[in-house]
Formats: sequence, structure tokens, C-alpha cells
Amino acid sequence: VHIPDLVWFEAAKPEDWKECAQLAKRQGVLALAWDGVCRLPENLQPYTDLKISWALAVEKYEKKYAHYCETVNELSTFYRQHGISMVQLKGVGLSTYYPVPNHREGGDIDIYTYSSDTDILSHEEANRLADCLMLENDIDVERDRPKHTHFRFHDITIENHTTFLDVERSPVSAKVEVLLSKILSPRQVDLIGGHNIMIPSDDFNVLFVAFHAIQHYGCGLSLHHLCDWACLIK
Repeated sequence: VHIPDLVWFEAAKPEDWKECAQLAKRQGVLALAWDGVCRLPENLQPYTDLKISWALAVEKYEKKYAHYCETVNELSTFYRQHGISMVQLKGVGLSTYYPVPNHREGGDIDIYTYSSDTDILSHEEANRLADCLMLENDIDVERDRPKHTHFRFHDITIENHTTFLDVERSPVSAKVEVLLSKILSPRQVDLIGGHNIMIPSDDFNVLFVAFHAIQHYGCGLSLHHLCDWACLIK
């Protein structure tokens, strides 16, 4: 287990710790930072009130993560009953690379839906059917974006991808899209609570996470995204 360099914490004042916690929250790594705090000797940890509020915030996220896992599992099971395969992109899927999966913070849920049997449904038909099934269950589906639709399921925004990348943005994206399709190779992983989902291959994630960063975060990456990359590469 890596022990932080204690020199950095010996002179820390209450205002420094408060700023640290606020920064970790803004960067989407509050729970990860808490793991680091817990490795410090007690005399170098933050003041008691901050530790309590920090721990409560982490506990709240752990419950949120459990809800994400339940939701992904339920949605995957539902689609499977209709001949649709579902792969989890980023999000909960990337959390499986983390030492403490439920400390990887996330927002919406990105999925890719395709046919379980192309003799019955084409991949395109299965992807459209995934949205139609939501509509049949009185769930509104928004179709205002080129690479995915989105809807709310159990109070979480779900993005159902028709393509992995925004292929209309550049010729390079279209070429990378073809390669991603070839190396998708989904595999099953276990989540907390006894749930399991399908996620892309490691090769897919390395390329997808890197290219997604280029397309969407060129104006600046957060620690949250850099931690995804670090855990994935490790």
C-alpha cells in the first residue's frame, strides 16, 4: 500500500484541508481523496468536523454507486429478455479498474445496445428497439444528439449510443469508430451487490477513453478523468 509523503501534510492548516476537500469535490475525486486521508497518521489527518462531513459525503456516494449498479443490472436484464445485448461504456464499467470501485464517482450511464442474434434482429434494429421499449414504458426518449439518444431510468440519465464517437465531427473519428467496433469484444465483470454487467475489452477502453478525452475535454481534463486513465493503464 502506498503511503503518502508525510512532509506535505505536517504544515497543513484547517483552511488548507478545507480547500483540499472543496477541490477534490470539484474535480470529482472526493471519495478517492478520502482513501488517501485514511492512510495518514491520525495526528496528520484533517480536523474532526471536516473528517465527519467528508466521511458522510463518501458514504452518500457509496449508496449512489450501489444504485448505479442496480440500475445497470436491471436495464441489462430487461434488454436481454428482448434479444438486445447491452455494454456499459465508461462510468460503472471503468470503476471495475479501481482498487475501490465504489469510490469512482460518476454522472450519467453510457450504454451501447446491439443485437444478441443478427438472424432475428440487426444491430441497428436492436439499438432502435432499445429506445422503443422505453417509450412503451412511458419513458421519454430524447433524440437531439447525433451519436446517442438519452432517457431517464430510475432517476439516472441513460445515454444509448448508436455510435461510440461523434463520427460526423471528423474523418478520423469515423476511422476510429470502425476500429472500436472490431475490438469491442465485451466481457462480463462483477459489481458489488452480486450484480454483473458487460464491459468492452481493455484494448477498446484504452482507445475509447483516450479518443473521448480528445473530443470532449480538449479545453482541460479534471482529476476524475486522469484517474480513470491511470487506473485503466495500471
